[in-house]
Parts: sequence; C-alpha cells; structure tokens
Amino acid sequence: MRVALCCKEGLFCEALASLLDHHGSFQVVANETNARALIGAAKEQRAQMMVVDSFELGRNDLQFLLGARAFGDFVIVLIVNDAEREEFAEVPVDRIVSRMANAEKLFDALGELGGKVRLSGRPMVREGRKPYGSKDDNSLSRREYEVAQLVAKGMSNRRISHVTGLREQSIKNLVSVVMRKLHCENRVQVALKLVDAPVDPGPDEQSEGD
Repeated sequence: MRVALCCKEGLFCEALASLLDHHGSFQVVANETNARALIGAAKEQRAQMMVVDSFELGRNDLQFLLGARAFGDFVIVLIVNDAEREEFAEVPVDRIVSRMANAEKLFDALGELGGKVRLSGRPMVREGRKPYGSKDDNSLSRREYEVAQLVAKGMSNRRISHVTGLREQSIKNLVSVVMRKLHCENRVQVALKLVDAPVDPGPDEQSEGD
C-alpha cells in the first residue's frame, strides 16, 4: 500500500513514517507538511492512501484535500486528538483514527481501507461511462456520491457547502443531478437509495464554479 503523509509536527511524522515502513504492508512514498504539496506528491508517486494529521490543519487545507480526492484514486485517513473527534465527525474522509491509537489499531484501520482502494470505498463501481444522455447513464460520479452521502446524513445545502468547500449553488446543482440519477423526489429517498447507487470511478464532470 503506497502511502502519502501530511504532518506539520516533524517528530510525529517521522515516527509515523517509520512505523508504517517497518510494517511491511505499507510504503511511505511522500511526506509533506501542507495539503497542496501532498496532493501533488500523492499523484506523482501514485499513492493509494493519504494519511493526514489534524494538528494545525486549517479548514482550507481540509477542503482542498476533499475536493482533490474527487480527481484521484486514493482514500483519506485523518488522525485526530480525541478532543477533536466531534469537530471532524461530519467530514467525509474514509476513516478517522485517534492519535492515541496503538500501532495494532492503526494497522487494522489502514489495512481494512487498503482492500477498498480500487473502489474508493464505493459500491458497484462501473467499468466505463456510457454516452451522455443514455437511458442507463445514471451512475454517480465520485463527487456526486460524496454529496449524496452528506444529503443522507440530513445536511442542508449550506452545511454541505461549508463541509466540502464548494459554492452553495454548486451543491444545489449536484443534489439535483443526484436526485435525477437516482429517480428520487426528495432527500429522504436519496438516503434510502444511496446504498444501491452505482458509482462511476472516472473524473467528476461537475464544475465547481457552477
């Protein structure tokens, strides 16, 4: 498993990198101190997983990571202090791990996600994209699926906008697309149908500037 790390606390990051490298199942291919550098390094080194420490992690950094994930094939693990768990509870990362977790728990969490990297944690990933307008063209893009997950949690468009960093109008557009593709009339139906929604692994076509 190719891992890219993002930590601003040097000693913690060195210890974490050493721990993962010596496990045998993980290879740390990038070690950065900011989100933008991490994304670039993760893509260049073909990382499958990004492990991000929440220490001094700004809201803009987190939103940038979540936005960039829609265009990559990696999963995101966030390491937080126990006191921060509630603050990050609604952030749509793939896993949240406590800073106080022992090595075994950390390896278990990362290993469990490792088996889902190809699917990006999404069910029923489709191999290819059908032509636009096709009757069967109802698979959700990765960005649409992430928004649908937040809709299923009962979040408003404004709240989803705050969590993802996208403009509220963009969220409104994405929700409309999700409801059309899932043949839903309201947000409750989206939650009920989400588990069976096919997901397209290709790049998201929704413009963030809409």
